Formats: sequence, C-alpha cells, structure tokens
Amino acid sequence: MTYTPTIDTDTWTATCDLVTKAVSTCTGKTAYVDRDLLQSASRLAAWVHEQTDLKLTHRDVFAPATIERFVAEGLVHLAPASRGNRRSILLRMSEVLLGDRARRVRFAPLPASTASTPYTKDEVAELRAWVRLSTGARRKNAMALVALGIGAGLSGGEVLGVVRRDIVADGSKALVTVGGARPRVVHMERAWAESLLRAVADLEPGDWVFGNGRTTAGKNMVTNFIAKTPTAGLAPNSQRMRATWIVGQLRAGAAAVPLMRAAGVASLEAITRYVQFVDEAA
Repeated sequence: MTYTPTIDTDTWTATCDLVTKAVSTCTGKTAYVDRDLLQSASRLAAWVHEQTDLKLTHRDVFAPATIERFVAEGLVHLAPASRGNRRSILLRMSEVLLGDRARRVRFAPLPASTASTPYTKDEVAELRAWVRLSTGARRKNAMALVALGIGAGLSGGEVLGVVRRDIVADGSKALVTVGGARPRVVHMERAWAESLLRAVADLEPGDWVFGNGRTTAGKNMVTNFIAKTPTAGLAPNSQRMRATWIVGQLRAGAAAVPLMRAAGVASLEAITRYVQFVDEAA
C-alpha cells in the first residue's frame, strides 16, 4: 500500500503501522476507496499522537468519542461539508474495526498530552556543536535542520519541504514560508536567521534547503540523517526543537492566537501544555 501523507515525518513513522493495518482491515467493507480511508485515518492518528504519549491502539484512535473530538478540534480549517465527510469516513472505519463496541462503549477522554521538553541553553550550544562537527553539504543540512527547528518551530517533515526561496531576509531576522498541511509564514529569530542565511547563500531559489539535489523525501530522511551524522553527545530531536521554539515565544510574551498561527496548530491546548516550562531556567 503506497501512500505519502502530508504530515510530520516523525509522526507518520510513529503511526504508519496502525493506520495501514486499519485501512487493510477496512478495505472493501465501507463505501470508500482506500485513498480516502488513508487520508482520513492518517490525519486522525497524527492528531491523536500529538495529544497523548500512550502507545496507541485501534480502540484508542477509532473510538467514536475520539473521532468526534478530532472533527471538532482538529479539522477547524476545513469547510463544514469536508468535515462532515471526514467524520463519516472515520465512523464507518470505527464500525468495522470496533464492531459493537463502536456504539456501546463509552470511551474516556484522551489524556492530556505530555509536552516534549525544550532544550536548555547549554543543550542548544551542544546542538550548534553538532552542526559544526559536519562539513560541506552535511553541515548545511545540519544547520538547516537545527535552525528551522529551534529558530522557527518547524517539524522534521516541514523542514523537508523548504526551498531556498522560502527563506527571505527581513532586517535582522528572516521570514520562513512553510507549506504542507499547516501553511504559514514564521519569523525566524536573528541568532538563527544569520546562520541559516549564510548556509544557504549559494543555493538557487528552487533548491531544497535540506538535502539539496534529492528527488524525493522519504519519511525517515531526517531521522536517518541524524543517525548517520557524527555527534559528541547530544543529537537533535525534531519535537524537542519545536518545543524549544514554542517555549521561547511564550517567554518572550507572544500572544496565544498569533503563536497558534505561527506554530500551525488549531487547538489552544497545543500551546498551553508548554506553559509549564516557561518559568524554568532556560
């Protein structure tokens, strides 16, 4: 079953098996084609994955109560008709996967998500050292990954979609245009903008900022790159880098709604779960 979703690479890696098994079970048992099932199920699983740190099962993800909450909170960017269609698809999958339990069982709400821990200042310094350990094209890739993660809050999958023209100098900062499922423009802080702009200075407008010259973007491309890049200790983690950016914005006094837009999230909970880190020593 070949399918490339437009969701965060690390998230898809974590949910791929669950989604593909669910779709295989539902094939031919609903009125929908596999691609519709895959699109809806992958988005649902990604949303649930962001809400909880538990090991997910079909019973967790495809519970009717979970689907209802996902439609209400995770699909606010869609028109009512599109949200209704996704809801119908997922409820039909729920009936196939859960049988009678899809109607009878009353599921508890999803537990609050455990937010990724942001990096401390010392750890950020270690990540800069990790970048410097590489040379040539690998150093450019390493800088792109860390700068876009900590400096702009991009996920690993979003980093893969950035081309040179998406990064524009804006005074002492830079503007980063993010595509994919969460399109937006993010202001990158000066400390990272300067480093990244130097690293990509020789690229053409359409060149990939990470992995220039590639023709595809495999779901494990970022994690494989990190695993194969020398390290003296700490190596980057996309979720922790994104958390570091969010907490940095909160510490700087960013308002909730603008920060939600800059982070590409539709739920205030996705931001407030990081408030616990704001008063900690950076």
